[in-house]
Formats: sequence, structure tokens, C-alpha cells
Amino acid sequence: MLVVLVVVSFLLMTFDIRASGGGVAGTLREGTQAVLAPVQKLATSVISPVVDFIDGLANLAGLRDENEALRRKIAELEARVDEIGTLEAEVETLRRVADLTLPDESIPTQPARVIARGDNFDSSFIIDKGTSDGIVVGNPVVDENGALVGEVSMVTPDAATVVPIIRPTGAVTVESQTGETGIVLGQGSAILILEVNPAAEPVFADYLLVTAGSTKFPPGLSVAKVAESASPEAAKIRTEAIPVADFNRLKLVVVMQWTFTAGEGAEESPTTTDTTEPGEPGSETGTP
Repeated sequence: MLVVLVVVSFLLMTFDIRASGGGVAGTLREGTQAVLAPVQKLATSVISPVVDFIDGLANLAGLRDENEALRRKIAELEARVDEIGTLEAEVETLRRVADLTLPDESIPTQPARVIARGDNFDSSFIIDKGTSDGIVVGNPVVDENGALVGEVSMVTPDAATVVPIIRPTGAVTVESQTGETGIVLGQGSAILILEVNPAAEPVFADYLLVTAGSTKFPPGLSVAKVAESASPEAAKIRTEAIPVADFNRLKLVVVMQWTFTAGEGAEESPTTTDTTEPGEPGSETGTP
């Protein structure tokens, strides 16, 4: 059978070549193509999706690996973008610290980073500068914009603890834009209480309150803004104020290397001591 088929094939090929596409061989070929063409189209339409599906299954594992690699790459790029944003913000903060101008430019300053914070019951925080950098207890601390943050309460050679003005026991003597002098009291939150007693003039919302000079802070430092307008009642004012410094975002602060000295600005009277025995004429005890 195989031999017969081979012989018939050669004969048909010979007739086709001699007929140059015409005659019986041409007719048979055209008829065969006409009959088989729809079958070929149907087979192609059925087989091609199957083949594509099989190829897809074969490449599925590779696609999963590629997708996972792309996800990791995207995560790395996003992390780098966040890091760049953080660095840009830090550079901007450092620039503001470098350009910071305080009311008294003669006071030396020392920038410091916030390295630790207290819990919900302790609003104090720790900075990375200490006695080795000239920091002492009582030094005022401001943020990068010069707003009062608090004061140094404890110091070691390499670190210091800062208690903020928002602590419940905090109190700062302030002055309003109208010249009224009062006290800003901490509440342990982002809201301060302004008390003016005696009060002659009202205070209005957004009035800036600055340090009036006290036993803790030099004058002229921004402290808070009045939250609600208030008028004197029985010569007193009590209203809320919002700190200028953002205590939730403190990362870099500036320590003012300044401490108040008792009697500063006042002339001290000398103390004298008389060595005359008590009871003798002219004996007296010197008093300041």
C-alpha cells in the first residue's frame, strides 16, 4: 500500500508539472483546496486558542516571578521616594535652624535632635546634647522657627531632658499685642490656658503671646496664639491659647544657652557685718 501511494503521488506530481497548473491535476488541486479551506479555518479557530492557553500555562510561573520582582522593585522605589522626602524635610529644617534669628542675638545657641519621647503621661523628651556641649539645667528650648518649647530640666554629659510648656505644671509669663501681661498655663495637651489678672483690655483670637521675661525665659519668644477672644470680667481674663510650636512633630530643637540669674538687672545692696560685741555702744547687725 505504501509503495502504491508513493507511485500515485509521483504520477500526480508529474501530471501537475506537465499541466502547469491546468488540466485534471489543476482541477483536482483547486477542488481539494476549496473543500479543505473551511476545514482549515475551523481547525485554526479551534486549535489556536487551545495552543495559546497551553503556552500561557507554560509561561504562568515565569510571569508570576516577573510580577513579584516588579512588586519588590516598586516597593524599593517607593521607600526611596519616602526617604528622599524625609531628607528634604530635614534639610529644610536645618536651613531654618541655620537662619534662625532670636530676639536676643547675643545668646549662644546649640541645635539638638530629639532622640526619645515620653509616654501619654509624660510629655517630656530627650535631646542628644548635654553638659559636654555647654547645656545646663534651666536653658530655654525653642523649635526651628524660634517658638518656645520648654526648658532643660535634667542634663548628663551627652543628653538632656526637656520639659515642655504644655505640661500640667507649666507656667509662662506672657505679653499680648495690647501690652497686657498674663500667664499661660499648661494642661498636658495642645491647649493652653491664658490668664490675665488684672486685665484692662480684651484679647482677640490669633493675638500672638510672647514671653514677657521671667525667672525662666528671655523676653520676646513666641509662645502661643489666643484661640478665643475674651473681654475682662471683674478685671480678669481666662481663655484658651494654642502653642505656636508643634509638639507632635519636633525633631530638631535649639537650646538657648542662657539662664536667669536671681536679681539680674537689679542692683544688689551690700551686706555689712559689725564685729562689736552685742550690748556695746554702736553695735548693730548689718542688713541688705
